[in-house]
Amino acid sequence: MKYYEFLLPFYALIKAKTEKKAKVMYKKHVWEGGGDKWHERSRDYAMVKFAMAHDSKKTEVAIMLTHFLDDNCDVLLTDSQTFE
Repeated sequence: MKYYEFLLPFYALIKAKTEKKAKVMYKKHVWEGGGDKWHERSRDYAMVKFAMAHDSKKTEVAIMLTHFLDDNCDVLLTDSQTFE
């Protein structure tokens, strides 16, 4: 799996097998106009961003990891879930 971070117009962290699939998921779940600025990110980078966006006092680490590693979960973060 690869990880794609979309920055504009709305933030999203998406897990997909290909760049094309990531763009389709962005259009489907985040913004139908598509993402203008994005980068492929490493698994470690994506995992840290994902973990930082969750409250460790409310969510167990095992649950977060299960969600992150689940191949059926393609949109990991969106604008409303991210800390700036």
